[in-house]
Amino acid sequence: MVVRHRVRWVWLGRVVCGVTVAGLVAYLFAVGLDKADKVGSSIGGVLALIALVAPYLLPRPRRESPMPDDPHASDTAVEDSGDARATGGGTANTGAEAVDGSPGTTRVSRSGNAVAEGPGSVANTGVRRVPGK
Repeated sequence: MVVRHRVRWVWLGRVVCGVTVAGLVAYLFAVGLDKADKVGSSIGGVLALIALVAPYLLPRPRRESPMPDDPHASDTAVEDSGDARATGGGTANTGAEAVDGSPGTTRVSRSGNAVAEGPGSVANTGVRRVPGK
């Protein structure tokens, strides 16, 4: 339903813009060419300045989170994980694993210590990227 709501706002914006342009054309036609030229130049200058300043005054757009219908989308956060130790080819992970190219975000903060001892052992305290299937 969110998409329909956005479409309504887009159409409302289009209608408001159309009414504004039609009103401006009617006004400029009614006042004559000389005054219409002066008013049109003034309006154009003001709109140009607004267009130049708008990116600095408007808030930055937020990144959209993955669609909830996507079964592979996930936002993962790991905080205050404990310590981990791997020996004999094992894996110690106090962070998180994320599949390369998967949607969603993965954050790790204040992870514990991960120690790997012995050949083939792996330790991870941050985000470990693994290849997708």
